[in-house]
Amino acid sequence: MCGKEAIMRCIKRSSSQDANVQKFILEDNEPRPSPCKNELLVQVKACGLSLINHKNLSEIFKKEIRESYPVGQDIAGIVTEIGEGVTSYKPGDAIVGILPLDSLYSGCGEFCCISEYDVVKKPSQLAFEDAAAAVGDCVSAYTALHYHAKVCAGDTLLVIGGATAAGNVLVQLGQRWGAKVLATYNTQAERQHLEGIQPPIAQVIELNKRNNILVSSVKEETGGVGVDCIVDDGVCLFTTEEDKALVGENYKFPVPHKYDIISCLGFAGKWITTQPDLQLDPPDCQQLLLRGASVSFLFPPAWTMASVQQGRYQHILLDVVDKLDKGTIKCKIARLVTMDDVMESLKTLDEVRVGKVVLKF
Repeated sequence: MCGKEAIMRCIKRSSSQDANVQKFILEDNEPRPSPCKNELLVQVKACGLSLINHKNLSEIFKKEIRESYPVGQDIAGIVTEIGEGVTSYKPGDAIVGILPLDSLYSGCGEFCCISEYDVVKKPSQLAFEDAAAAVGDCVSAYTALHYHAKVCAGDTLLVIGGATAAGNVLVQLGQRWGAKVLATYNTQAERQHLEGIQPPIAQVIELNKRNNILVSSVKEETGGVGVDCIVDDGVCLFTTEEDKALVGENYKFPVPHKYDIISCLGFAGKWITTQPDLQLDPPDCQQLLLRGASVSFLFPPAWTMASVQQGRYQHILLDVVDKLDKGTIKCKIARLVTMDDVMESLKTLDEVRVGKVVLKF
């Protein structure tokens, strides 16, 4: 047994109504795992930390109730052992990949096992922490912009929360593919980051509780026609404080209402949402219909939970590491943390509005 071969797990407090309230424990007595067929044993060098969505986990494991779940999926490390049937990798290879959401292993441990089809080789000049910080958000951005929205040159893209780790990649990738990009911010640090992006973003729009200028700003920027694609970072489903309290809709930072999102869409616009419990009332559907618009749900872990799209997934990973290596996409690391700091960092991830928190061994 190794002292740092630990598994970081998240346990939902059954008595809490807030899905963001999390309790973390560290199991420090796990033996080093052994790779199965087509698996790699990886010594983790860096792991990007992301928020836990309890609703998604509860749905995935509804037939197998668990008290705890491994956390930390975006990893970069070195192959130390290969399982039966592995031919593309050997011990000593540096890799980057994403652990499936239903994996038994945590990227916050020193070692983990991962399928050879869920990783690609890491370029020698790309730092482990940069690879781990960006790989998950890049896969998410590719899924949203290419597979869902089919964004291309001349389109107009609105990114909600453009300075967050995920939003930052969406902005860069949208610009790279020739789209005109608008982005929202909540804090001055976010605004400063967005205004520093080159080439410049078409418009940065403040979201706050005092006034709602999102729709008017989008209409002004687009000449009243609306945008071709919106990727949200969560939406409000209700308007009254009583309804919000009843369903536990309590965002730390302001997010747009679903009606505002729909109002920003142009003809045949595409709304890519991360809201797992999105509810569309008949008036909402009517507005979408009149625009010829569509709604898609963004859930990138679906790539690694099914084996039917391995070729496309590998293509995404290869293109991601190539763009990161060449500096075409630049990740923003909010801070590097050690194993001793992981538990506290996981509890406060929703307060990080610019960049990614990365565990570095």
